[in-house]
Amino acid sequence: MSSVFADPPLTPKAQATRARLLEVAAEVFVERGYAAVSLRDIAVAAGVTKGAIYGHFRSKGQLLVEVIRAQLAERDAQFDVQAAIEQPIEVFYQFINPDSRHLRLLQIDAAAAARHDPDVAAGVAEIFSARNAWILDTLRRLDASEVLLYVVNALSAGVGVQEAHGRPSPDPELWSKTLAQMFGVAESAGGLSRGSP
Repeated sequence: MSSVFADPPLTPKAQATRARLLEVAAEVFVERGYAAVSLRDIAVAAGVTKGAIYGHFRSKGQLLVEVIRAQLAERDAQFDVQAAIEQPIEVFYQFINPDSRHLRLLQIDAAAAARHDPDVAAGVAEIFSARNAWILDTLRRLDASEVLLYVVNALSAGVGVQEAHGRPSPDPELWSKTLAQMFGVAESAGGLSRGSP
C-alpha cells in the first residue's frame, strides 16, 4: 500500500535531517500541543529554516502523522507477539505503559486535528487501516475479533484522553488484573470464545 505522502529522502544527510525533525517535532507537539505549535516553532527548536521543513514535509499535518508513524514503528519493533500469546496479561499493561504516553498524547492531538485537517485525516486513516489489519490478523482465532479490535482501540484512546487531562494511571498490577477479569467474564459468557483452528 503506497503512502498518501511522498516517500522519505534516501540520502544519509537527508535521512538524518528528517529523523531530527521528527524527534524535535514530537517533543514540541507533546510539550505545547499540536494546535499551539507552528512550523516556525519547530524550525527554531531544530535549528533549521522553515523551508528546510518543507523540503521533507508538505504541512504541519503531515509532520504530525509522520511523527506518529515513526513512534508506532519504534514501539511495534519491541512488541513480542509470542510473549503476548504466552502471557496475555502483559498485553494489558501496554495500554498504560509510561513509555508510550507521548505517543498516546500525539494520537489524541491527531484525532482532534483530523476533524479539520485533510492531511492529518488521510495520514491517520492510512496508519490505522494498516494497524487494524495487523491486529485483526493477530486476533483471527477469536470469534469476535472485530469487536475486540474496537475495544482495544477504545481502551488505547481512552487512556490517552485520561493522560491528556492529567489523570494518573492506575497501579499496573491492579489495572492488568481488572482488565483480565473483565475479559475473562466476557470470554466465559461466550462473547470472546475461540473459533475452530
